[in-house]
Amino acid sequence: MLSHLEITARVTVTPAAHFVWSNRLELAHDCLVCLRVGRFVQLQHGQPYGLCTGNEHPAPIRVSGFDASDHGADRLLRCRVTSWWAPFADQMEPGVQASELTAEPWVGLNYRVGCHSCRDAGVDDWLGQEGSLHSDLTWPVTSSCPRCQTELVTIAEPPQINLV
Repeated sequence: MLSHLEITARVTVTPAAHFVWSNRLELAHDCLVCLRVGRFVQLQHGQPYGLCTGNEHPAPIRVSGFDASDHGADRLLRCRVTSWWAPFADQMEPGVQASELTAEPWVGLNYRVGCHSCRDAGVDDWLGQEGSLHSDLTWPVTSSCPRCQTELVTIAEPPQINLV
């Protein structure tokens, strides 16, 4: 059966921040190929399949929609993830059953943020800071420039993962 997840996230940026979502993400997923529950898959928008990190095999899951938008100081991300799914028991733990939305949903989203204060001061690598937010962080999360300590990003809540 074809299954769809929607992942949404919101960050608030300061006027000193230049913020860009990455099209790469990691997701906890019950893998139909290796028949393991709670595997991490690496996904990238535009790629035809994901990569199950258990034994690094292609997995029938992909980012089928990727929408990044700005609303004032908020930077929003909405991803649609599509996968093939069927019920199965975990190959190593037969008592553990797979589910369409894994029992412990988790996502890791990546971004790049730059500091306008450093750019204005002539720093060459002002857009060098890569970051990520994960479902299991302690909220809220604040990120500052490593050079000048200017606050750049505040993330008030974890990304949401919903079966659609």
